[in-house]
Amino acid sequence: MNTWPGGHRHAMHQFEHEEWNAKHHPGTRQLCSRCGQPTGRYEDDTLWDEKTEEPLCEECWKEDQP
Repeated sequence: MNTWPGGHRHAMHQFEHEEWNAKHHPGTRQLCSRCGQPTGRYEDDTLWDEKTEEPLCEECWKEDQP
């Protein structure tokens, strides 16, 4: 079950919220569209599959590079 930082509900800056969710709530993690593993990236630095326009992890992205 997801909990709040410090165990109590409170306001957070967006960067704090994104960091907390990425570490504690699997539904907010970006997953690779090929292997299903977490990409370790956010929307701002996503590696994209140019054909499907879906996110890729670095390993799968490298497979597409010439």
